[in-house]
Amino acid sequence: MTEPSIHPSAQVHETASVHPGAEVCAGAWVGERASIGKVAWVARGATVCEGAWVCEGATVPAWARVAPGAVVPCPAFIAAITGGVT
Repeated sequence: MTEPSIHPSAQVHETASVHPGAEVCAGAWVGERASIGKVAWVARGATVCEGAWVCEGATVPAWARVAPGAVVPCPAFIAAITGGVT
């Protein structure tokens, strides 16, 4: 698994976890104790607030805000609960 990719203009708190293969794009902000899962993607200008989790393979779209303590589920979980309907 590759190292995470964190754009130089992204702000990632020192207590946040960015896992292998994850990408944090330009201007993104990742807060205290937040977790960015394997191969997850935090798009340009997105905000992942304190204590939030972006699960493995999940995407936070450009300029979106993930609330404190919230969870962005993995695509497989979404497909399982929706029967594959998005």
